Amino acid sequence: MRTFAMLLSAFAITCITGSANAAELAPTEGLSIKLANVAGNAYYTVERDGYRVVATLASGEDATPVRFIATLLSGQKVVVSIPRAFGQNAIELEIKRIEDRVFVSGDKQLSSLDQ
Repeated sequence: MRTFAMLLSAFAITCITGSANAAELAPTEGLSIKLANVAGNAYYTVERDGYRVVATLASGEDATPVRFIATLLSGQKVVVSIPRAFGQNAIELEIKRIEDRVFVSGDKQLSSLDQ
């Protein structure tokens, strides 16, 4: 049974990281994100009740930033979405926890804050 769970996790990780714009987050290491004209960063910390994910975004230097915070258990995800014109799909950023790893994927540009 444990082998099956490990294989299932490996398959899920492969599906997520196979996305053209997927990246893995490490605890407390930030990731720069850009969704259309909105930019910011995302990071997570390991807390007693789950992984606390924080994404802060703003549409410019003078704009008031917006912060999204979610505490994720394994298998959970949070989606940050920017709506577009009628008939167009929203631009989305998905942050998902799989076991002890966190992945960011979606319609965005990603780069490490250390670069």
